[in-house]
Amino acid sequence: MKVVSLHEVKAHFSAIVKEVEAGEVVVVTRHDKPVIEMRSIVGLDTPELGAFAFPEAANISVDWTDDELGDLFGPTFLTK
Repeated sequence: MKVVSLHEVKAHFSAIVKEVEAGEVVVVTRHDKPVIEMRSIVGLDTPELGAFAFPEAANISVDWTDDELGDLFGPTFLTK
């Protein structure tokens, strides 16, 4: 298992996705605390894919704070 910061994921996303596709499990941290785990879905049966198997679940709204959006997409994302 590999542990990387959110900053590293933003800087090297494509390379990290390739590692995950190859079977690596990646834990992403924010402020040194684990927040998500990335793992490949290749080879999983459709019922195991959650929202991918149930498109109606993709319409669930999520309230993200400006700080969370800024962390994910950068401060320019928040400019209107």
